[in-house]
Amino acid sequence: MELLQNRLLIKVLKSNLFIWFTVPAIISGIIMLAYFSGIQNFYVFPNNQIFEYRTYSDSNAGGNSRILKNIMTDSIIKLEFQIGNNISNPYVGLNVGPKEGKTINLKRYNQLTVTLNGNEINGISIALITENSLKKGDRENQEIMFYHNFEISPGINTYRISLDKFKMPDWWREFNRIEEASAVQPELENLKAINVSSAFTPNTSKTLSFELYSMVFSRNNNMLIILIIAIEILFVLFVFTAIYILEKMREKKKTITITYKAIENELVESPKSDFVKYINNNFQNSELTIVLVSSETGVSQRRITNEIQNQFGCNFKTYINRLRLNESKRLLLNKEINIGEIAFKVGFNNQSHFNRVFKSEFQSSPTEYRDKLKV
Repeated sequence: MELLQNRLLIKVLKSNLFIWFTVPAIISGIIMLAYFSGIQNFYVFPNNQIFEYRTYSDSNAGGNSRILKNIMTDSIIKLEFQIGNNISNPYVGLNVGPKEGKTINLKRYNQLTVTLNGNEINGISIALITENSLKKGDRENQEIMFYHNFEISPGINTYRISLDKFKMPDWWREFNRIEEASAVQPELENLKAINVSSAFTPNTSKTLSFELYSMVFSRNNNMLIILIIAIEILFVLFVFTAIYILEKMREKKKTITITYKAIENELVESPKSDFVKYINNNFQNSELTIVLVSSETGVSQRRITNEIQNQFGCNFKTYINRLRLNESKRLLLNKEINIGEIAFKVGFNNQSHFNRVFKSEFQSSPTEYRDKLKV
């Protein structure tokens, strides 16, 4: 039974149907992974060929925060500032926008990576500003803002922020009369600007600062890799299981019950009309052919061929070989009969041909099969 199952497993794995279904699916998964893995990082800073960098404060909102100094080079942007107390949420920040008012398509990215250093500040707020495609509300603002606040640690640190963490702020939603803002996601194919500002920082009369070293949009493929691998595995298992069940049903249909007399007994001639019984009683004859069976039983060769195909799902020669192989498995139980003698007893002209047919059917040679019976 175990040998039959192993043979069936190997048969399914080698079947054209399994290969035709699974190989294209695996290749498609590899191509998809290669595509997303090949997406290059997009640098917002440093990248002064595309972007302009400007500072701003809360003065337009009635605040009195002040930028004391700003330093901008190809490797760092540094702001020194003081936080005022005229408004409840004072701030200063850096505005990054494409030159000439263009928009940037960053739809392929799902992560923003920022490397910075904050001195005496508790956190940073980053806002993504996109074109307004909603066109809802009385004001019909031309822009939509999505932001994310996060605490920072002392020293130079790198922060990786998933873009799905950026949400529309309540005050902006209320001001622009936008309903169900939680369901609105940033449309990164039309990014207009990025704001980086201080957050959670009270007025301490101290000189504060933050230093930006890099800001990069990237593609985090960890979840995609897990998802594709899981889908590939499930698909392969599904295809394998489906083909295995079909093959098992087919094998069950092809199961042959041998109604022969023992080889040593004298053969009794079968009724002329029962050609199957005649074959079962005479399969040991190495000269047994469809012509002989037709002649001895009076059944036409066409009928013999069709009946065997319909009943056992195979041709005449395969049916004869299966009878012989099933008998050979019984004889292999007797360790005193050598394999060459068994080959001739069941109707094969020579041992090498018997070995080839046996191994093709059971994926092991007669000797290996007999050795397994000892276990």
